[in-house]
Amino acid sequence: MMNALLILILVPIFDIIIYPLVGLCKVNVTPLRKMACGMIFAALAFGSATLVEINVVKSVVEPAGQGECLVQVYNMMDGKVSLSVPGSDLFVTPIDSFKDPLEYESLYLGEHSRNLTIKAQYLTSDKPTTEIDCTRLFTERKAYSLILYPTISGMQCDLVEDYIDKDPNGNAFLRFISTQPENISVHISEDVHFDVEANYTMSPTKNVTRNRYTDVSCKSPTNKCSSLDLGLLDFGASYTFILRTGEEAGSIVALRFEDVKANNVHIAWQIPQYVLMTIGEVMFSITGLEFSYSQAPANMKSVLQAGWLLTVAFGNVIVLIVAEGAGLEQWAEFVLFAGLLVAVCIIFSVMAYFYTYVDPSQLDKVYQDDAMKGDGEDELKIKMKEKESTEKSTKL
Repeated sequence: MMNALLILILVPIFDIIIYPLVGLCKVNVTPLRKMACGMIFAALAFGSATLVEINVVKSVVEPAGQGECLVQVYNMMDGKVSLSVPGSDLFVTPIDSFKDPLEYESLYLGEHSRNLTIKAQYLTSDKPTTEIDCTRLFTERKAYSLILYPTISGMQCDLVEDYIDKDPNGNAFLRFISTQPENISVHISEDVHFDVEANYTMSPTKNVTRNRYTDVSCKSPTNKCSSLDLGLLDFGASYTFILRTGEEAGSIVALRFEDVKANNVHIAWQIPQYVLMTIGEVMFSITGLEFSYSQAPANMKSVLQAGWLLTVAFGNVIVLIVAEGAGLEQWAEFVLFAGLLVAVCIIFSVMAYFYTYVDPSQLDKVYQDDAMKGDGEDELKIKMKEKESTEKSTKL
């Protein structure tokens, strides 16, 4: 809708203001020059779209490839934990207690699914005091959170599958895990509430609308939890909240971790690419239709209009092949289209340099003269046939 509206606005602006102003600068604004400039503006539109897409991708977790999975670690021990993954150099440095993982790590599996044994060492004064073997099944193309937490016997691990896709409606995802020995009920809104089980059990993931949740109701059997401050749950983000004992005795606080980054690109950044693309359409498509119509003889105007639409169809086929068959990322597709536009613009400009314009009025006059000449020849042929018929009748 925005594109169509901008075309209606920009067409009279270019015809009444832009083109005359350029003409005052002693620049000959020919149709072919307009079309070449239109291709440049279209290439700039794809460049603008590339910049926006790159910044959007920064907030998206890139899915794991074939034979790989994603993993992050939540260390809920009181001190650092050192991890060792067989055949991998992940987690070289010890993981601090209750530290936000910040990002997922890619773990190579080499097959569709595989049981891996991860060695975890709980460190005190940088010396191992507790060591466990955490054996879990990992599946390719999935994301996991490895949770390390204390038990009476020392340390235990758990593996939870994560949801890393962004909500299509821009809502935020969140889930809870509690360090408390009792179940806790958390009420986000009238429609969204969590029953968080005791002893490090991850709750299901649910989505909520973007808002600041500074006073969320929570209840526990011992009345330790009355309200939680979750802060701003932003567009497109995924959060994990760890419910743990606060600094004040008998209180419970929510420790926040951001698994998937929030959307940080404003929707208004799409406007420049729309404006540039519309300028390109006004200068190329509309001018091209006018040019092909004016430079064609009267009996070929419809054919050239059909040929113009045929080139549009071929362009759509190219877009379909690149989008569905090339396997490129979105920003790479934009770069490819921008490069193709620049290359075609150079070839088009060279061809346009040697083009000789035809005066439409003279072209119509020539066509009319040819038509009249053709009519005269037809009349002469008819008269000759009538004369031959008369002579035959006389002889008979």
